[in-house]
Amino acid sequence: MVNRAALAQRWFWPILAFIFAIFAVALALALIVVTKQRDDLRSGTTTTAASTSNDTAKVCGATNANGNTISLAEPSSPGPFHDLTSSEIKTLRTFLENHPDIRAAKAGAATLSSSYIFMMDLFLPKKADVLNYLNGTIATDLNRSARVIMFRGDKVPAVVEEWKCGPLQNIYSCQLLSSTETSTKNPVEFSLRPITELEIGSSGLKSLLKTIDGEIGTILQESYNATFTTCSQAKDCLTLYVSPVGSQLVNDVNQRNVWIFPTYNVPYYLLHPLGLGILCQLNGVDSTKWSHSKVWYSGQLYNSIGEFKTAYNTNSNGIIKIKLTRPAQTDTLFSTLNRRGDAQPVNPQRPPSAVEPDGIRYSLKNRRVTYLNWAFNFRMSSISGPALYDVRFKGERIAYEIALSEFAAFYSGNSPWPQTSDYVESASVAGLQYRSLVPGGDCPDTATLINQTFYNQYGDSPSVSYITFCLFEHNNGLPLRRHLSYTVSEGSFYGGMLDSALVLRTALTVVNYDYIVDFIFHQNGVLETRLMASGYIQTSYYREAERPYGFRLGENILGNLHHHLVNFKIDLDIVGTSNRYQTLDIMQDLVKRSDDSTKDFYQNKIVRTLKNTEGEAVFDFNFDTPKQHIVFSNTAKNSFSESKGYRIHIEGMSKSLLPENVDNERSIPWARHQMVVTKQKDAEIRSSSVYGLFDSARPATNFTEFYSDNESILDQDLVFWVTCGTYHIPRTEDIPVTTTVGTNMGFYLLPYNYHNECPSLSSRDAIYVHHTDPSDLKKGVTVERYGNTATQCLTPKPTLESLLASNPDRILETNHGNYVY
Repeated sequence: MVNRAALAQRWFWPILAFIFAIFAVALALALIVVTKQRDDLRSGTTTTAASTSNDTAKVCGATNANGNTISLAEPSSPGPFHDLTSSEIKTLRTFLENHPDIRAAKAGAATLSSSYIFMMDLFLPKKADVLNYLNGTIATDLNRSARVIMFRGDKVPAVVEEWKCGPLQNIYSCQLLSSTETSTKNPVEFSLRPITELEIGSSGLKSLLKTIDGEIGTILQESYNATFTTCSQAKDCLTLYVSPVGSQLVNDVNQRNVWIFPTYNVPYYLLHPLGLGILCQLNGVDSTKWSHSKVWYSGQLYNSIGEFKTAYNTNSNGIIKIKLTRPAQTDTLFSTLNRRGDAQPVNPQRPPSAVEPDGIRYSLKNRRVTYLNWAFNFRMSSISGPALYDVRFKGERIAYEIALSEFAAFYSGNSPWPQTSDYVESASVAGLQYRSLVPGGDCPDTATLINQTFYNQYGDSPSVSYITFCLFEHNNGLPLRRHLSYTVSEGSFYGGMLDSALVLRTALTVVNYDYIVDFIFHQNGVLETRLMASGYIQTSYYREAERPYGFRLGENILGNLHHHLVNFKIDLDIVGTSNRYQTLDIMQDLVKRSDDSTKDFYQNKIVRTLKNTEGEAVFDFNFDTPKQHIVFSNTAKNSFSESKGYRIHIEGMSKSLLPENVDNERSIPWARHQMVVTKQKDAEIRSSSVYGLFDSARPATNFTEFYSDNESILDQDLVFWVTCGTYHIPRTEDIPVTTTVGTNMGFYLLPYNYHNECPSLSSRDAIYVHHTDPSDLKKGVTVERYGNTATQCLTPKPTLESLLASNPDRILETNHGNYVY
């Protein structure tokens, strides 16, 4: 007799395994069907129709249906907006060396007492001439000129001069620029010049440091176990940070005072404050006559080094002696950027990356970019930084110029370091600090990397900054527009598109801070300009007296409150140069209810306020008076008889709390208002000057004069000066560096009744989903992709490692001279 229990036990596990196998096969088939349906949706087919999926990865850009190309070569005949070319810089340098009134020193031979070429920059022709050229009214190329800043230590008294030289096609003339051409005083006092390596070098400030070592070297050794110059290896010496003192603070425009603050020579030195500062006077061209005076040590001010030595050696006046040692430079040092902490993700797993399945959708030649409906020129001013010119959408000029005009950082604190750290950043020669963008770190790997040629103070030949700009199209993952209609009675459809936009990016490093500037071109006709901050904070030696100005971020570190400010120049040409500016003021509206006339009802209404003069147009933000800013043409209308215009939307507005015309505030009058509107003038090139670090007693460029004459702005060529900012109170999460998230400052230019409908409706990037047969929903849906398909591909761009293998100097640029304060 068969033992049924034993038989069941014998076959139980094989039968169960077979059942699980059948279930796994069924699950796999279901997964294949679901995946197939997903791929059908991606490829633009209906869900009810079969299609062939091609999952084989190909090289991006193997084909380019629209013939977009990139040319990075310098033009032989540059246009009116193109920066100085290598050949122009070489020719101009030779001309300046031989000019009888300039006699510029040859490279390597310059001294403080020589005629020294500090800077060369493009000097733009008059706007009217450029417009005639662009419109074809002028048949020949415009004459190009250069603006040259000369340090004239060879003159008595020494001065700084600005010259206009040209035409660059065949230079035969250099003339001193007048203030009517630049709105900047010329010449200016020698004491107002920006600080360069020529001043810091062995014949300058370093010589003074040797003197200081001779006087208090023993104290430095006891306090910090290091000195400025008497060390066995350079890395063991104290390094220093130079903080200029504005001339208004010393009541003398001819006094050149700086505080020097020693720190340890480790990454990153500004996070290692030592509680010592020495005030130095760097007056004149003879560095042997430079001197030092006051000393700040451990929270106390001494009127001379002698007074400080006496207090230290006699332990008098309540002196608190500092005892610090140079930290060991290890991978785990808190101030380094080496990765540390628990790795995330646990195992290496690369982040998402951008791809260009069908190649680039933009073209670049001679610094002019075309992208879908957009076209624009760009350049990098050696003085002020990045700028756009002749910005067009659908062939119509929207803006003649959009440029970074100035940016600043004003600090607060108890010690002299933060108190006098009022930085007007173009004094660092802003355009020459925009260098070394890193693919995969600063820009997507797909980006086009753009070099910049500039005049090099320290060599015979022009220098090349290898990656000053990067240009890329980026899908930022946000819908540009969308709507999902759920029910059949509502139409039952979906329409939308992701926001793919073109980005032109550059980054400026001024000593510790990194400022990233983006110009972003959206497909709906919106142009976005933004500045973000990153990099190392400036710190001071922690003491209780510093508590009102920040938080303790380390054993001896306080992160000081500071105010970032940035000013943009926006020269709009909406359907020509005859424009108006009005605000749409949103105000309280008290009416009778339309459904019950016996009762009052509160709502909002629009009051259109046309600005007639520059004085009326000054804008100070106020929550109680919300408004929108509209620039429009009074003669150009859309199909519905509304004036064609653009709206300026400002992000990151910030009020300066400093009293006007007091201390160093005089150097940043452009920060007093959130927007100023002026009638366009060729001489009003920018709101500031390269002398802003020292010129607070008598600013070389007085921005208030741009609008104090209160000219009419009705039907005029208008320029908008927009100021943004943010107060930064450092926190522990700013160690080691500040992240960009939450630091955006900038503005949007948005079309306002300019088009009859949203311009992005012409984009093939859109997706439209609808029922194949609304009367029979079982037939599924159709996905329209307008000729595009969803495919995968591999980027053809070289890796960062291969770029550096071919040229190790591309990123760190150790062979370039650096400009300093």
